Amino acid sequence: MARRKKNRPPRKDSSRQAPSRVAHVIEMFGLEALVRPDGEPDDAPLIRALLRKKIARKPGVVVGDRVRIEEVETEGDSPGAVIVAVEERDNVLMRAGWRGHGQAIAANLDAVVVVVSPAQPPLRLGLIDRYLAACQQAGIPAIICLNKAELDVDGEAARELECYAPLDVQIVHTSAAEDDVTQLAEALQRRRAVLVGHSGVGKSSLACALIPGLDREIGAVNETIGRGRHTTTRSSLLAVPGGGELVDTPGIRAFGLFKVEPEELEALYPDFDPFREGCRFRGCTHTHEPGCAVREAADEDKLDAGRFSRYQSLFVSLGEEVDG
Repeated sequence: MARRKKNRPPRKDSSRQAPSRVAHVIEMFGLEALVRPDGEPDDAPLIRALLRKKIARKPGVVVGDRVRIEEVETEGDSPGAVIVAVEERDNVLMRAGWRGHGQAIAANLDAVVVVVSPAQPPLRLGLIDRYLAACQQAGIPAIICLNKAELDVDGEAARELECYAPLDVQIVHTSAAEDDVTQLAEALQRRRAVLVGHSGVGKSSLACALIPGLDREIGAVNETIGRGRHTTTRSSLLAVPGGGELVDTPGIRAFGLFKVEPEELEALYPDFDPFREGCRFRGCTHTHEPGCAVREAADEDKLDAGRFSRYQSLFVSLGEEVDG
């Protein structure tokens, strides 16, 4: 039986090879991407581009990347271009992936929006801590978005988020169900931001509320497992009316820090800054050392004790990953 030929871009005649041009990655799926050439309007048709194998391995391509493409003549349903290089990134948000490998979430960002909810699913401060540490590591400003604010009847979730007041982190309240996204829309004006958070917090519902008329078939309804009407299965870059761009990402159930050693963790907690110089020992990890000024600040309520306790737990878990 003859082997079925796969659709591939035909080999290029180097004598007629078109010059490469810069494009922006709008969506990724496997070894292909949808890209928009630089200078094209938001409503211009996107180009399907195939990743060269060496590009797919390292540095990889992620939504938000600026890449160089070479357009090719195609047959049938083959991609119309090849990604031949990735331009230098301004920044990239990373998470720990399988077997210690890093997984890039999005690149060239102006902000990371950590979406949380007071219930369904419940607020997870430890997950917020890890996201904020990753933002600090990448040098990307963070915004905490308390979605489903209508469920925070007694204001308990809002009070729990007060532990982040000493940080340079904006906190906004939204309700996608009630179409109240004013605070978030104002925070995102003329910025490229990525929405991240636990599955079920309503990231894609927020995206639909921020972009009126967005008709997206994000996923099937599955009432038996409680999956919402909007379920993102892959990341995509969306234009926001009035200026700005939004990267919607699939929800996760865990988020691990990438390439952070235990002794490096404390530098990712800027709320320790006013106290760390008072530690008796240089290189204090704020876990067991005598004369630790950070621990004393937590004991004296000058530093949020709950956040400090979660820091110590994260420090231990990072050490277990290194040892394991």
